[in-house]
Amino acid sequence: MRILLDTNVLLWFVSDDAKLSAEHKRRIEDSENEICVSVASLWEITIKLNIGKLEMDQDFESFFKVVTQDYDFKILQITEDHLSRYLRLPLIHRDPFDRLIYSQAKAEKMTFLFTDEIFKQYDGDS
Repeated sequence: MRILLDTNVLLWFVSDDAKLSAEHKRRIEDSENEICVSVASLWEITIKLNIGKLEMDQDFESFFKVVTQDYDFKILQITEDHLSRYLRLPLIHRDPFDRLIYSQAKAEKMTFLFTDEIFKQYDGDS
């Protein structure tokens, strides 16, 4: 199964935060699954670090190495198809990063691991 992680799921997994559900952790650790991270998540993290809205136990470069080398998560780039999906997505969720990451998951037919319940309102989107 191909899985795309929402930004907070990624952060909670890497930091071993107890807020991450056991089910999400199990799916991420299942070696049968291909785990992907959107480049939009990495962009969101760097912006929040830069403006002081996020603190991490390690610098971004170390975090990136853990994500890509230690965990071997794949980085999902943004494509035209993802942006087209984004444009068609109803404005239920206002966060542009979350909307883009969700659009990527849908366009790629990936399982999307999230914690924000607002995403459940998108079931059946175009």
